[in-house]
Amino acid sequence: MTARWIKWALIASLAVNVAVATAVIGAMLTGEPIMHDDRRGFGGPPEIAALSRGLDRDARRALFMALRADGGLGDGRARMRTAQAVVVDALRAEPFDRAAFETAMRMQRDLQGEIAGRGITVLGKVIADLSVEDRVALAEHLSRPRTRR
Repeated sequence: MTARWIKWALIASLAVNVAVATAVIGAMLTGEPIMHDDRRGFGGPPEIAALSRGLDRDARRALFMALRADGGLGDGRARMRTAQAVVVDALRAEPFDRAAFETAMRMQRDLQGEIAGRGITVLGKVIADLSVEDRVALAEHLSRPRTRR
């Protein structure tokens, strides 16, 4: 009786492992982030992230390699953390200095715009290398309604 129970437990465990592996591989092949958490997945400016999800694996790899190679984007996260720290400091200041807070927020927005602008330039170069068919497929991907899982 015990051997029979162990056999069924092993079969159930194998089935669960296969299901998890299939989900992970499917997510990797479709390019969809496994976690829908802002800290995971594609990240970056939303206009670039939305397009990157529609690229095939090779084009997405080319995009990420080009983004990493761009000197102005390499330190973008560190610069954004610094800008965020200035905002946090302004929020914690006592007495609260509204002008300092607004200046910190504007500086953060300007930095986001600069980083997004550079990313859009890199993305434009990658998309320019796509075939007509791949660009049409990307347009189709973008025209589909997005749903949150």
